Amino acid sequence: MKTKILATGLTGLVGSRFTELLDEVYEFEHISLSKGIDILDKNAVLDKVLSSDATTVIHMAAKTNVDGCQEDKARDKELLEFKNSQEAEEAWREEKTAWAINVLGTQNVIEACQKTNKKLVYVSTDFVFDGTKRSYLEEDAPNPINWYAKTKYEGEKLVQNSGLDYIIGRIAYPYRALFKRNDLIRVLIDKLQKSEKLNMVWDHIMVPTFIDDIVNALDILIRTEQKGIFHVVGSQKVSPYEAALKIAREFDLDESLISKISRNEYFTGKAPRPFCLYLKNDKISKLGIEMSTFDKGLIEIKNQIDRIHI
Repeated sequence: MKTKILATGLTGLVGSRFTELLDEVYEFEHISLSKGIDILDKNAVLDKVLSSDATTVIHMAAKTNVDGCQEDKARDKELLEFKNSQEAEEAWREEKTAWAINVLGTQNVIEACQKTNKKLVYVSTDFVFDGTKRSYLEEDAPNPINWYAKTKYEGEKLVQNSGLDYIIGRIAYPYRALFKRNDLIRVLIDKLQKSEKLNMVWDHIMVPTFIDDIVNALDILIRTEQKGIFHVVGSQKVSPYEAALKIAREFDLDESLISKISRNEYFTGKAPRPFCLYLKNDKISKLGIEMSTFDKGLIEIKNQIDRIHI
């Protein structure tokens, strides 16, 4: 008999892979607009959670476009001046800003879990850190430097202060073989296949994470009843420039199309980006969870793409 799981974001980049890989393990119930439930509708979320006998809720839905979230900052701050008013609530529901989705939506999920005593798995981001350290462990203090990161960290704090049994899984630059909306890795592959020139940032450090590993890791964390914060990230740090070169070599594409650019130049006029987001995954490694290096992940997605095209 399958275990029931309630989840938001099951049609997204990461969530859809959950349903593909774990369909025989879990019976997934959606909390989503596609099923008629707006995460900003507190009563609708509560009704759905109350009607389910699932004991765990995975909250993956979020507004993740970093620059789009930054554009919401001024409006969100304006509305926060009147945050307890009906007018502000109505504006947030209509405009669906970063604060609305990432903070108020999370609060609605938390309150529903509190009233039903369900465990909450909250998917967060490496961007909660400011990038000034050489590496980050789960115990390090977040210090977000853009609005997307600020709203995700506010969500983390709400979860930590909820009194619920919870898992916070911070992920970083998730990638997979194929999806209707491209991730960073797929975008680079497509551009190189079209012989487009790429200006890639050399002075930003990231840890790309194979989505199949994220699914496996969260599955294990849930099944073994873990609690707390975990860095569910890959095992190899790279810059976007290095990542592009590795992609070109693995997929036999023209690496002469790739050139360097600094993050300050590339992100001029956009949301600020941290320098070093090297999250370490030692904590989940000690639980026996293996996370792929970027090199290994590229080999696997190439194999998956090749199998699909056979």
